[in-house]
Amino acid sequence: MFRAILKSVAPIPKLTRFERYLFLGPHPDDIEVACAPTVRALTQAGKHVSFVVLTDGRMGAIDPNLFGDELVEIRKAEALASAKLLGVTDVTFLPFHDGAMYSVEDAACAVAKEIVRLQPDVIFAPDPNVISECHLDHIKTGMAAKAAMNMAPFASVMQSIGGSGSHSVQALAFYYTDKPNSYVPVAKTFSARADALACHKSQFDEKAVKDICMYFTLRSLRLGLRKLKSKCDGYRALSPTHMHCFPEASEWVR
Repeated sequence: MFRAILKSVAPIPKLTRFERYLFLGPHPDDIEVACAPTVRALTQAGKHVSFVVLTDGRMGAIDPNLFGDELVEIRKAEALASAKLLGVTDVTFLPFHDGAMYSVEDAACAVAKEIVRLQPDVIFAPDPNVISECHLDHIKTGMAAKAAMNMAPFASVMQSIGGSGSHSVQALAFYYTDKPNSYVPVAKTFSARADALACHKSQFDEKAVKDICMYFTLRSLRLGLRKLKSKCDGYRALSPTHMHCFPEASEWVR
């Protein structure tokens, strides 16, 4: 009963009810891998969607001889093409190098400035608290999103990091999460993932795209059962109330 009362006072955000969305990607393909069906569902519904990619993706490709500045330009072009396919034309690339040799604090400052500039209602980012996640770019992107959420609402904080203005985000949604509590029906847009990943030819061949989509097919069917839907993307959603001095929110799964 106590948990039900708390949830009624501070409910889990319903992610599709907002108008402006910011998706943060550690690399130029992560948003598409994790969220492409959700992104297409939002853009088809007339929502405003922006992508911000933290790192330049310079460290890895199918071709082991392809890396560095040459790969950066290829991956930017791939990211812009896949975003456009999903209905997103607002794409920003931050200046951090792939490989996590940057601080969470620097990334958080950069993300906070983007929050104030773009004025999103909801931010999507990788879940940095998944025990099995070992990729530091993913972990640092999620941590930066958490920190930036608590920086952007305060003009004084923004001034201290060389920014201006302020903006309060209404929800943070973690993807690549093992504890989803908010679900987006994606049966009608599920093919968007394969379409978007096909643009990232430096990263995925046909078999890789097929394997990734098979995993997400099984995952989305499992998550869909929780909401009596055929397929759902699942996210760990938090409101600003949940994110500070509200430890019960860590227990709210499903």
